[in-house]
Amino acid sequence: MGPVGWIVVVVLAVATGVLWLMLRYPGGWRYAFTAEYADNRRDLDAARGRLRALEHEARRERDRARSGITAAEQAHQDRVGRAREHLDRLRSPARGDLRSSLGDGLRLYDRALEVTTQGRTAEYPLHEVSLRDEYSREEGHVYVSLPTGRQQMVTVPLEETPQAEVRKFVVEVFNAVTDAKAAAVERLALVPRAEADVREAEADTAGQEEARRELAELLARQESDTRIPQARRELDAERDRWQRLTGSRPR
Repeated sequence: MGPVGWIVVVVLAVATGVLWLMLRYPGGWRYAFTAEYADNRRDLDAARGRLRALEHEARRERDRARSGITAAEQAHQDRVGRAREHLDRLRSPARGDLRSSLGDGLRLYDRALEVTTQGRTAEYPLHEVSLRDEYSREEGHVYVSLPTGRQQMVTVPLEETPQAEVRKFVVEVFNAVTDAKAAAVERLALVPRAEADVREAEADTAGQEEARRELAELLARQESDTRIPQARRELDAERDRWQRLTGSRPR
């Protein structure tokens, strides 16, 4: 930016400042700028400042009280959410990590068995399935008994996967199923307590009620506080004096 540009910027800034002061102290140049009326301007500013400070403090107190309500509501939602998530994990736990697989047809997870046959893949809770295996000269056949009572057969070419590996996988699934059944019993035993925790969390709104009560008490206290109405009256009195002096009423 060249010298002319900077001059324009300075002129605009000065003009803006002058306009602001003329609006703040209406009535003419001498009332807004001369030392003769400095005390009048100071009294008007002091009244404005007292009201502004009181209103700011009252608004800050209300904002803080409303933030307390929001925080209490969020804390309640978080507690209910955690309780529900815990209950959901007990009722329907995630499948967990992949432990082993057999070809493209079977995948064993911590708590689930994934079965792929005829291009379709389905996942079953581990504690609700069972396996048995049979072998021919060229193939291993793994029969999966499903929770529905039906069976699916997964065929494994023995030239790709030795029979020993197939048997090892079946034994691993058998042991995992046994562990999963025991774990399922333990989880189901915890469900009633978890359900009670959800109900207790949902019903516990004491924090929110306390925060709302504090806001109501604050609003009532502010309503009966005479400082802001008094500050408004004092500011109106200063505006009246200024208007009598200048013929113009400041905002």
